[in-house]
Amino acid sequence: MMEDLLQRRRAAPVSDRVWKEIDDAVRRVAVHVLAGRRVADFDGPRGWDHVASRLGTLRPSRSIHASGTARAWVPEVALLTEIRADFSLPWADIEAFERGSRALETAPAEAAARDVAETEDHLVFYGDGEQPGFLGSDKSPRQTLGDWREPGRAVADILGAVDTLDRAGIAGPYAAVLDYGRFNEFWQAQASGCGYPASEQVKERVEGIHRSGVLKGGAVFSCRGGDFIITVGGDLSVGYRWHDTDAMHLFCVETVAAQIMSPEAVCLLPA
Repeated sequence: MMEDLLQRRRAAPVSDRVWKEIDDAVRRVAVHVLAGRRVADFDGPRGWDHVASRLGTLRPSRSIHASGTARAWVPEVALLTEIRADFSLPWADIEAFERGSRALETAPAEAAARDVAETEDHLVFYGDGEQPGFLGSDKSPRQTLGDWREPGRAVADILGAVDTLDRAGIAGPYAAVLDYGRFNEFWQAQASGCGYPASEQVKERVEGIHRSGVLKGGAVFSCRGGDFIITVGGDLSVGYRWHDTDAMHLFCVETVAAQIMSPEAVCLLPA
């Protein structure tokens, strides 16, 4: 299989038990960090040999000479980006686990997984220069943010963004993604008067409030489906590079592309 050829895990001199510990650690980090996948349609995993997704549009060919009334068109595609981070696990930690230690020290794997996940989110939200990200269109509406330390302001801003989408005919459900600062301010916010929690005031219209370390400000998305797509070829996984007397050298890798079909289905919350 393509995955076996790329990851070479069978060449690593460790047990399946070690691989399970590494895989579980990487998976936990990915679930915790990845925000784009919470608001988009997930297409995949398609396999490591899936390198591009058709966008459904055509462009005139620049290299084919067409005769007479003939026209030559080339399908436009979104190329998948490979995101990879290398790391190493010391033999001392691996051997201690193999001898019966209750847990493998997986901090290097977790750090690599976080780097890959944050890079994916940056690609998804801001694009790569070739394909725009979810937050990169001038067609998306914007909501000016106030001071969220003021009682009720966080709720008003998020619900204002929801109203903007709703008035434009963009149905819910809705979800917000915020940078760490706004995310923390939101959960600290209390409404004026009875002190009713901010989360309770928005939950009837907003399904989730998520955080992302790559955002500045935030955005409110319609999650009705069909507006934002994340295509994954090979999902985040761990492969073997080589080993020496000190450590086993590994890598985290995935292939991913993002497509924005309806830029009007997200309301930007600029920092």
